[in-house]
Amino acid sequence: MKEMVPVIFAVLAGIFTTIEAGINAKLGRIMTPNMATLHNLVSGVIFVLLVNLAKGTLYQYGPIIHVSPQWLVGGIFGALIVYFATKAVPELGISNALTIIVASQLISSLLIDLIVLAKPLDWYKLSGSALLLIGTYFIVK
Repeated sequence: MKEMVPVIFAVLAGIFTTIEAGINAKLGRIMTPNMATLHNLVSGVIFVLLVNLAKGTLYQYGPIIHVSPQWLVGGIFGALIVYFATKAVPELGISNALTIIVASQLISSLLIDLIVLAKPLDWYKLSGSALLLIGTYFIVK
């Protein structure tokens, strides 16, 4: 059962990504994509802050002052992800946009594994990548 917890979390992340994309796309039409992104991130910060206050774990943020600067840019990428998805979903639809996003994530992570982490590339990964791209084409078509 313990090995199922990360799988459940991954499934929930996928479901919440879908819901978030739809909400942000609608909010981006009502406001602007920039303001929808700002609201998304501010409400997320407030939520996580309240959870950490309730759990009494906010003190664990202290070591951030000792972290190398290159590891502090994740929030920028998060903001860009929300903004780009907010712009893409109204034009492409949720399923098309998220299909392209997921395919891009998998292909770019494969390249990072190959180039940065020097992980070997085998026929399974090549075949899976080809099928992924073919599936993406058919879903978006």
